[in-house]
Amino acid sequence: MRAEEFRKIIDIVEAPEDDFKDLDLDNVGRELDQDDDEHGGFSQKPMYDQLGKVLDSAGNPNPVDTVTTDDGKEHKITPDQARMIRMLMTTDKVKPMVRDKFIKDMQQSANLVDFLDMDYHELPSLFVKRYLG
Repeated sequence: MRAEEFRKIIDIVEAPEDDFKDLDLDNVGRELDQDDDEHGGFSQKPMYDQLGKVLDSAGNPNPVDTVTTDDGKEHKITPDQARMIRMLMTTDKVKPMVRDKFIKDMQQSANLVDFLDMDYHELPSLFVKRYLG
């Protein structure tokens, strides 16, 4: 770094606050504080979050035992099913594209019911068959 560049940097770093008050920086970066939308592109809460509520409330007197898909349908779900579907949503054993497709598919009743209509032990094999087969 040349000496004059270094002096300019020192002048900026050591500049009194008054040197910057003419700059209108109040709204700089504000757009980064905004979420794209309330539910990350889904019309209902993301299924991952809904499944987390099912798991978190499992020991409560009134546990959450339903999730709502983007088409507005409510589905009964067990904590074991919720745990397994969340594990499939977060596995690093598949490509991100496959995982993202699965996450989007779980937001729709037509796809979710296939995973809820079976024992949770069978969910990984359905996942493999449908998404990796």
